[in-house]
Amino acid sequence: MYYDVSYNAAKARRYHFLLDELMSLCNIVPDTRYRRGRPVQFPLPTLFVLLGLKFDSGLGYRDFVASINFNPSLLNRLSLSRAPSHTLLNSAMTRLDTQLIHRMQELLARKGPPPRKLAVDAAGFSHSSGGEWMSFRFKKTLKRRFHALHNVVDTDTLMINASRVCERPGGDARHLIALVRRVDLSRLETVYGDKAYISRKNVQYIHDLGAYPAIEPKKRLRARSRGYRGYKELIREYRRNPEEWKKKHSYGKRSLVETVFGMLKGRFGGGLSSRRHRQQRRELLLKVVLHNIQRLNYLECAKM
Repeated sequence: MYYDVSYNAAKARRYHFLLDELMSLCNIVPDTRYRRGRPVQFPLPTLFVLLGLKFDSGLGYRDFVASINFNPSLLNRLSLSRAPSHTLLNSAMTRLDTQLIHRMQELLARKGPPPRKLAVDAAGFSHSSGGEWMSFRFKKTLKRRFHALHNVVDTDTLMINASRVCERPGGDARHLIALVRRVDLSRLETVYGDKAYISRKNVQYIHDLGAYPAIEPKKRLRARSRGYRGYKELIREYRRNPEEWKKKHSYGKRSLVETVFGMLKGRFGGGLSSRRHRQQRRELLLKVVLHNIQRLNYLECAKM
């Protein structure tokens, strides 16, 4: 199917596909009920579906709740008589476990074929917590007002296979091994990364997996192995001819991970609407889930 035809087909069924995938993912959300007290009218799995639709729409909590009341078909689909309050929907963000959202990402990523080539990178998402008044009131300058999102992207499907959210500043190299471990490595051939991810442990770990570590070294790195032979081989191969090394291993595919970050910020914006750090972390991970659902929709339409 041609690109424009598959794109139009994916847009036509986007909302129905999103709702079906969210309802299938909500089955793994634990529904905690208590013997005493009033019966739960809005269980956590249902609130998870509404949170996914809320972040997909880009509306605030109050505006989204108001829009649900004018959508009786959605209420009937979720077996609800009315929409929950905006405070209840906001408090459900803290009840979602981050490990549970990571599991949802893995389930969506495994619906496609195992990745052959991965690209790793990070980008910052700003938020408004701690503005000028907080700095003036407590006599403290809050320098870091953004969260860093580390993603491992399949360069063939542009799906995010693993992600990690960090609040504190630090090197990017320490996150690579933890991210790659979450991916299906049965067909892995190459792992791309920029100079921020170069280290002996990272290169040797990818080398031991049977894949090639296409991570560009820095200029003044020494080629001493120190027990990591794969690192020494990479440095020597790169220094012979850097341009030839980039052409041989198709290093230009590393920029596809930046394309995915552009898709995330273009679709959901570059800022976070949540105020607290726990909610900001969950908001970023939910947006990654929504991105994978959107990519699955397009990939299925492209195969028709």
